[in-house]
Amino acid sequence: MKKKDGLMSEEVGGASDTAERAQAVAPDAESDVGGVDVRQTIERINSENAKPDKKKRNASEAALLVLQIIFFPVTLVILCGKKIFKRFKVGITVKTTVIFTAVFGILIAAYAIFTIASIANLASRGEQITQAYLNKFIITTVALVVVFVVCGAVLGGISSHYMINPVRKISKRVKEISGENISARLDPVDSQDELMELTDRINGMLDLLQQAFERQENFVSDASHELKTPLSVIAGYANLLRRWGKDDPKILDESVEAISRESENMKRIVDQLLWLAKLGNFSLNNTVFNLYEIVSDIVDGYKMTNTKHDISLSGDASVTLDTDKNLITEAVRTLVDNAIKYTPPQSGVIKINIARGADSVVISIADNGVGISEADRAHIFERFYRCDKVRGREQGSCGLGLTICKSIVEMMGGRISVESEPGKGSKFIIELF
Repeated sequence: MKKKDGLMSEEVGGASDTAERAQAVAPDAESDVGGVDVRQTIERINSENAKPDKKKRNASEAALLVLQIIFFPVTLVILCGKKIFKRFKVGITVKTTVIFTAVFGILIAAYAIFTIASIANLASRGEQITQAYLNKFIITTVALVVVFVVCGAVLGGISSHYMINPVRKISKRVKEISGENISARLDPVDSQDELMELTDRINGMLDLLQQAFERQENFVSDASHELKTPLSVIAGYANLLRRWGKDDPKILDESVEAISRESENMKRIVDQLLWLAKLGNFSLNNTVFNLYEIVSDIVDGYKMTNTKHDISLSGDASVTLDTDKNLITEAVRTLVDNAIKYTPPQSGVIKINIARGADSVVISIADNGVGISEADRAHIFERFYRCDKVRGREQGSCGLGLTICKSIVEMMGGRISVESEPGKGSKFIIELF
């Protein structure tokens, strides 16, 4: 019993000593989940699967090239027609009709010319139509029909190749697109018809898919990165509770408090990550509203729950906006929360101003807090970036608030900037156009 008491007295050395043991018992908070960072793994897979595009000319393309050279005048006519079709944005149906009508008309005209010339030649000599002449005429006609069919097939093949070739390219390119190579896009179609519209739509769909993939990758990578610390702390204190907390009220109280605190941090992190993921697919629900009234309601809410900071609103009370009211409310609240976290209580002053610019509406949130250094200002809108890592975590900041705010403002077509000086406070400025 004495030995046990001695062990307990040695192990329990105050709150700081307990926290150190919790970190020692917990898994390493800086180690990657699964041993490898998710984003780096995906990028490595993409680089390994990226293969150079080698264009090889197959036998049919080589044969077609030879025919195009042999029938150069016809090829020239087709190229000219192609330019005309592109110039006037002619559809595929009209193109096909015009091309095959022209080919058929040329062949019929050639046969009619041959028939008329043959009869005219016979009449000019004053000869009568004999059986021998008819037999010769029939044989010649059959030969011409065969020649015309061959010529029609060649002309139809060349024209069909030009018509279908973009489809082949699209099909070939689509086969190269996969989950590991989602950044690939269809090559632009050299035409002004339905195929060009189809290509643009497919590329637009691929853009949306890539954005969805990137949001998913960011969510997994960010969540695995940021949740490691609270999970490690919770695991550490859980181990302490299992080993000594049952018999030591001090360890029990400290562990329960730490687990509760880190659980709240995890909930806040997940909520903000979901916000970021949702913003990528968010559709603005625009309404016309008085901006001053909305911000005034926000300020009144803070005054009721926060009596340690002086929060005030000034500016043009007649400013109205036509945008998503809920999102602009979230952006303003995020900046006010940020100002509260980094402004000392009692002496902290937060001033919100609304003004109408030449072609924009300006919302500014200024405080007299700790300020931001020049080196940090370039990174404050990045995910999980905190100017003061220790203080930020103690204040309940996970470095996502300003990222969310920036995403909201940019989605509305605006921009956000910051003016700050260490020790003198910061001023965040939202401009909505």
